[in-house]
Amino acid sequence: MTRSPPLYLALFFALVCGTAQSQQAEPADTIEVFTNARIIIGDGSIVDRGTLEIRNGIILTVGSSLLSPEDAVVHDLNGKTIIPALVNTHAHLGWEAYGDWGSQFFTEENLVDHLYRHAYYGVGTIISTGSDKEDVAQRVKLEQLRGNIRGARYELSPGMGSPGGGPNPRFTDDPDYWGVNPIADPEQAIRTVRELATQGYGIAKIWVDTRDERRGAQVKLAPEIYRAVLETAADYDMRIIAHATTLADHKALVAVGNRRFIHMPYDSAVDDEYLELVQENNVYIVPTLGMITKQEPYYIPAFQDPFFYDQVPDAVLQSLNTNYTAPPTTRSEAAQERSAMLADNLFRLKDHIILGTDAGAVGDFFGYADHVELSLFVRMGMTPMEAIIAATSRAAQAFGLNNVGLLQAGKAADFVILNANPLDDINNTRQIDAVYIRGEAMDRESWSTRWTLEN
Repeated sequence: MTRSPPLYLALFFALVCGTAQSQQAEPADTIEVFTNARIIIGDGSIVDRGTLEIRNGIILTVGSSLLSPEDAVVHDLNGKTIIPALVNTHAHLGWEAYGDWGSQFFTEENLVDHLYRHAYYGVGTIISTGSDKEDVAQRVKLEQLRGNIRGARYELSPGMGSPGGGPNPRFTDDPDYWGVNPIADPEQAIRTVRELATQGYGIAKIWVDTRDERRGAQVKLAPEIYRAVLETAADYDMRIIAHATTLADHKALVAVGNRRFIHMPYDSAVDDEYLELVQENNVYIVPTLGMITKQEPYYIPAFQDPFFYDQVPDAVLQSLNTNYTAPPTTRSEAAQERSAMLADNLFRLKDHIILGTDAGAVGDFFGYADHVELSLFVRMGMTPMEAIIAATSRAAQAFGLNNVGLLQAGKAADFVILNANPLDDINNTRQIDAVYIRGEAMDRESWSTRWTLEN
């Protein structure tokens, strides 16, 4: 017998998050047909004036000139575009409460709210990396698997790093920070990976940097330790993603088997040796551009963007406005050169880029930040189609999420209906008409109404 969620959590789902849809849900076995749409599959292919059929949360068919069953519910999407729901491979759920931040906010209620906020913006899957309070996170994950929570699909990724270090000091400076899984030597690394695997984790994060500010020492995770992590993880089919920001660390990690990175090299231009390593090993890279472009002249703060402020309480917007410092109108030659170097790095790595935002750790906002990142992909040289691939099929492939990221028969019915073509302008991903996750239309209107009314 399926156990019900805790009463307080069930009440939260029903009364606050709006899991009861304002529009009548279709019966479970009903075939829904979305026709006359431009369908961007997620792998670079397009079906013009295509048809998408779904049932029980699964895509049945995708194509053109399909004959639909007589009893199907048909949605005529003439002039609209369908894309796969976005897959965000790097965020930090639970800590952020709009203008406030800290471990005290890591509750079931706040975590579920973050899943809904991602879904509102068309993010179908979110990987939270290395900062989730595991008992709270596991309860929410379990209830989502039982069907008691909607919103974006929640994937957990516990972290490992040098004892006392690893995460952003903003986390470790919190007096109630619960810490990273410490790995001080190869033996402890092997034990930790095995323990995480037996607990059911298929994704984990390692920090390879020198941010051990809490201890006052700068101890980078040693190569023999992260080699032990990678070799043991391979035995359990566990995907490891490494936080690393230097070209030298990227090269060293790829050389011992790492294929996923949070952050691209920020310290220097990528060279031919690195590009060859990336290509030969099919490496995936989350560049987190939004984090490094806040001092660019073109940066638009969220509170000035209607795509954000239309669903946010006035008090939050006022706070963001009060605390905002505008980027400089003129930039030094060194700053301009660094920006050009980063743009060139992204362009040279574009076939290996995947979506991730770091939202929840650096002041960016869930779901909204994903669309900012897409626009930055294109600003720095990718085509809109390349950006969409990076945010859908490639992001899913990087972590073995084989059910999402593509609009194909047998995949999950996670998709976004847009009122304009994102191939004409990547910012058209913001022209959202509807979001479907697990074949269910998300009740974006009631969520927005609730959020704007909150104090």
